[in-house]
Amino acid sequence: MVKWWIVAASVVVFGFVVSCAGQPPDVPEEPILLEEPSEEPEQDPVEVQPPEPIADPAPEADPAPAVDPDPDDEITEPDDAEPEPETISGGNDAPFVVTEEVYVKTFDEVEKTIGILNEIIRDRDFEHWKRYLTQTYIDEFSDPETLRARSQSPILQRNNIVLRSLEDYFNWVVAPSRANARLDDLEFVNDDTVIAIMVVQGQPVILYQLKNTDGVWKIDLF
Repeated sequence: MVKWWIVAASVVVFGFVVSCAGQPPDVPEEPILLEEPSEEPEQDPVEVQPPEPIADPAPEADPAPAVDPDPDDEITEPDDAEPEPETISGGNDAPFVVTEEVYVKTFDEVEKTIGILNEIIRDRDFEHWKRYLTQTYIDEFSDPETLRARSQSPILQRNNIVLRSLEDYFNWVVAPSRANARLDDLEFVNDDTVIAIMVVQGQPVILYQLKNTDGVWKIDLF
């Protein structure tokens, strides 16, 4: 009876051992590694400038009053300006008015005179040209002071030309600029004095002031 109990107990113990040996041992699960956030390189702190205050708009200044130009101010010519001819700037004096008949007659006479002067100038005939000058004109452009002033022209200075006589003035100033003159209009100063005008690129240009002396139109001073 005792032996049976021992045998039964042995069987139970053996079965328990076998069942435990057949199961795999508990293995702890391997922990899942979480990626650490990558460390960004440190950046230098950026200095933030405070916004500039918005200034109130300055009040608009009243426009300066227009100032009339001083009539005595000197008007300088551009460097490349010829000593002659001169452009008409207009004056304050009322023009001298003549009849259409007088205008046409005078225009024809002056036009013929300018044609003769063109030929004389192209031929560089100083003595003949001199006959078409008033004595006032001859005296003025024979004066050393006048010639010295005219020699300051940029064109003459660039060419190292110094005017010393009326003939120099004819050769270096008149001849280069008057050989192809054309009469386009007349402006009357008085009964016997006119201004001969040529239109150049739409601008009226003074060719001569002419004075009727003993029936001959001669070059006079302005």
